[in-house]
Amino acid sequence: MKSKETITICGIPAGSQKPITCTITHGVITCIKENTRDTPIDVGDEETIIAPLLFDIQVNGGFGISVQDEDLTEDNLLELSRKLFHLGIVRWVPTIVSNSIEKTEFLCKVIGNSLKKNKELSFAIPGIHLEGPWISPEDGPRGAHAKEYIRPPSKQEFEKYYKLADGKILYVTLAPETKKAIPFIKYLTSRGVCVSLGHHNASLSLMQDAVEAGATLCTHIGNGIQNYIHRHNNPIWYSLVEDRLSVSVIADGHHLPPTVLKIIAKCKKPNNIILVSDATKFMGMSSGVYKEFGSEVELKKNGELCLKGTPYLAGSASSLLDCITIWRKNTWNSWDKCFKCASSIPAKLLKVKMPLFRVSVGAKANFICVKMNREKNKLVPVGVFCNAKNFFYTQK
Repeated sequence: MKSKETITICGIPAGSQKPITCTITHGVITCIKENTRDTPIDVGDEETIIAPLLFDIQVNGGFGISVQDEDLTEDNLLELSRKLFHLGIVRWVPTIVSNSIEKTEFLCKVIGNSLKKNKELSFAIPGIHLEGPWISPEDGPRGAHAKEYIRPPSKQEFEKYYKLADGKILYVTLAPETKKAIPFIKYLTSRGVCVSLGHHNASLSLMQDAVEAGATLCTHIGNGIQNYIHRHNNPIWYSLVEDRLSVSVIADGHHLPPTVLKIIAKCKKPNNIILVSDATKFMGMSSGVYKEFGSEVELKKNGELCLKGTPYLAGSASSLLDCITIWRKNTWNSWDKCFKCASSIPAKLLKVKMPLFRVSVGAKANFICVKMNREKNKLVPVGVFCNAKNFFYTQK
């Protein structure tokens, strides 16, 4: 990987059809012209896509680092954040899943203190996602969350976490059918916290009540739900047709089949779809068998992560770029629309400021350059440019 003061890139800006050459000096675009073969290029080519920087709102870990680790440190967060940066993910939301009060307090405190002390992390991480413990205790919708840690909503418990995180709780996933959930949703929204419905088995009327109370998102639609549901009256249909609800989607090729991805793309308005990785610490690791939480999990060569010897998923090992690739393949949305689902759309919902994507002279160079790896059929980054920091991979 190289970095220098002046860089010339070549690629097609997302939303455009023609390749350009673009010169960047000290992080600012100083020249743009139609691609000419006699121009020396540092990064990219005529097939490279110049796209917005990415925002992943559901990250459990990656590259061997888990956000749930009982020994989590600021250095762990920084290492993970920098590796995500090299994938074009410049902002991300660490997800804390259902756990004991003591462990959740510890994780909130570590993340909150790290954001206060470290400017690099405070930019990369706008806040925390609490995925539980206020979800359904039932098998099926509870998913992989440990039943012993599921609890009814509690303002007092939330306030502990909020204080320890220095107010940096961005959104909460909960089940609207849990005790006093509707008043709790109203309370969270009054505190400026986004509420997402997930890991639940709520009736349609309760989902409607939740939306009226302020819920605006559905966490990883199609997952964290009963295996067998009513063919008409079920949470998925309501989530798809309720325009006040956005949906997050794990389009890793394993959590949802292609037909479901197509249905989501056809039913939801484009600005209500958010792509997430839901990545675990196994993202970026080699295929093989690993021990995790007292069980053996297998990371297969195709990227599927499952409990060894079973068809049951043990989480995601895919990056947000992988999900963008699979979403595009199955929905045939334009690259421009696909990248917005992983950048400006989640940013708008969660009221997070992203570096402005504008490819014009005088603008700051805030974008990712990606290219399709034909052998692996996936997008790979060849350059990441953000806030005058230039990271790009050596051309091969």
